Amino acid sequence: MHGNSGHFTEEALGKPYDVKLMRRFLTYSRPYRPLIAFIFILILFVTGFELTLPYLTKIGIDRYIIPSARRIEFKDAASYAEEFKRSYAHLLVPGDREGTFFVRSEEINRIHDTDLRVIEKMGLLSTTRFYLSKKTTIASQIAARYPRLFKEGERYVFISYDDMKKLKSQDLISLRLGDMKGILTIFLIFLSILIVNSFFNFGQIYMVELIGQRIMHDLRMKIFSHLQILSLSFFDKNPVGRLVTRATNDVENIHEMFTSIVINLFRDAFLLLGILIVFFKINWSLALLCLPLLPLIFVITVFFSYLARDAFREVRIKVAKINTSLQENISGMKVVQIFRREKENYLRFKQINHENYLASMRQIVVFALFVPIIEIIGTVAVALVIWYGGGKVITGRLSLGALVAFLTYLRMFFQPLRDVSEKYNILQSAMASLERIFLLLDNQSIIGNRSSSAQRIEKVRGNIEFQNVSFAYNDEEWVLRDISFSIKEGEKVAIVGATGAGKTSIINLILRFYEIQKGKILLDRVDIRDLDKSFLRSQIGLVMQDVFLFAGDIKGNIMLDNEQISQEELERIASYVNANRFIERLPHKYDEVVKEGGVTLSTGERQLLAFARALAFNPKILILDEATSNIDTETERLIQDALVKLMKGRTSLVIAHRLSTIQNADRIIVIHHGNIREEGTHSELLAKNGLYYKLYQLQYQ
Repeated sequence: MHGNSGHFTEEALGKPYDVKLMRRFLTYSRPYRPLIAFIFILILFVTGFELTLPYLTKIGIDRYIIPSARRIEFKDAASYAEEFKRSYAHLLVPGDREGTFFVRSEEINRIHDTDLRVIEKMGLLSTTRFYLSKKTTIASQIAARYPRLFKEGERYVFISYDDMKKLKSQDLISLRLGDMKGILTIFLIFLSILIVNSFFNFGQIYMVELIGQRIMHDLRMKIFSHLQILSLSFFDKNPVGRLVTRATNDVENIHEMFTSIVINLFRDAFLLLGILIVFFKINWSLALLCLPLLPLIFVITVFFSYLARDAFREVRIKVAKINTSLQENISGMKVVQIFRREKENYLRFKQINHENYLASMRQIVVFALFVPIIEIIGTVAVALVIWYGGGKVITGRLSLGALVAFLTYLRMFFQPLRDVSEKYNILQSAMASLERIFLLLDNQSIIGNRSSSAQRIEKVRGNIEFQNVSFAYNDEEWVLRDISFSIKEGEKVAIVGATGAGKTSIINLILRFYEIQKGKILLDRVDIRDLDKSFLRSQIGLVMQDVFLFAGDIKGNIMLDNEQISQEELERIASYVNANRFIERLPHKYDEVVKEGGVTLSTGERQLLAFARALAFNPKILILDEATSNIDTETERLIQDALVKLMKGRTSLVIAHRLSTIQNADRIIVIHHGNIREEGTHSELLAKNGLYYKLYQLQYQ
């Protein structure tokens, strides 16, 4: 998986969660630590608000909708009464006579089960539920109208719920006016929390996305800047599509992980911890009833993770095969159609596509099983709470509001667990993407300056010298073998040879696209490895056979965003290489839109623009890599005189297959199998009747 070229194999996916990878990724969040801390504060508020809402429901039910209380009479248990009152004085409401107290249903849960069983067994706790109302003027007046139904204490009036049915509706409304106000207060608090929580939620989501986008922006820039400094040998071994995926799809996968998992993980942790605390606050026995389900959920989740990882790996392998098949077929469509391979390729792709379908279905089965299992466990938990908690409500040991709140919290507790399957899938994709990205960033196929004090020649003259240079793209497979030659300032030298002889390799080495293994290359007697790489390349103008044009316009492709070149200079340069002839015919002239690769321009027009581009930067050394080999005769005549002017005063190195274009060169070097076989002028080489003579005869017979 960790090859030298940075190649990532889909079959060799790493762990579903890698601590080292995650720690390294989180270093990109360091500049945003204050914002992340602010997000955690927002998460705490949002979680707190979410935990508050069910508890408000409990308060609303127990305190205002069904505010019941049960009577405790210590008539024959004076000794126990004193001990009980000392323990629970803060829960007891004095009744209508000595030794009689009331305890609200919402508070009865705070009495220890042992004490509760004692007072029940002794018959001290009444099963009748009473309504308690503060002893206000209105409450006293209503109690006076129904003396047989109401009992009065020091601070409260009491009436059983059975007797409340006998009250007139107007009296009942008047009696419970305070409860209605309480419900209105709960509603307003509830609404206020929802509104405030929506703002906090918006702030949290916005901040998470903001930081996520900034981290992804930084990561993309890191990838792009790293790609820019990698040597060409790296790009020889890695397809463009794969590298583009690193900066697009892989970065997007990481963004989804950061926003959906990394931050929400803390939110879910706070929420689950808060719910567990509230569980025990509401009723510890109900909480203990649900706790045994947690180990079961953990075991199921771990088992699911293993199944999901294998299913995920298989799907990724099949998707990679589909991508490879599509890329090969589309890239080689001309060959496919010429040799009538459409049917065979269709059947092959059908098989690969079907395998991907089966793998995807197996993955779906794994995810489809996990969610219902969690749902079943959640439903079982709800059923247990209704059975056990409902019995407590019936016996008066638990308030209805507490049961309703507990069930609400229970549903909230299982919500993050239901999302585990989706989050696990996101996590695995992101981990694979992180591994691929860091594999790329760790690749050190870089040709940089040999030292921090890289040289810059004050005035470049253009003398080039190869001293015993040997070079191989792969290990000991030598492309150039002990090459030595020199090019003097202002000299025009041509290099010829059969395909694969090593001509283009010489250009690559001069520009330091690749590093030599043996020997030296000197520019004005200075080893080019000791020169600043940027400075070296700024002194060389290169015109390739296959001209690449950027999407933009004519002007931008000549100037390459060099603002120091004026419009007048631009037009003079274009005229100098005869490019103005076709540019002036274009509707928008120098502002004419150019599509990527210059597909709307002819080969000759693209090469004329390449000449103009090279001239615009006024290089001291000019390299033409078969720059006229694909130009028609008429276009070639147009640029021949431009070439003479372009090479004047510059050291020029010309690579050409067509010997007619280099007959006027000061010197011609013949390369064969990586060795210099012949050297001289056109006439001298013909006179030698050697390899050059044979090449010449082959072209002109």
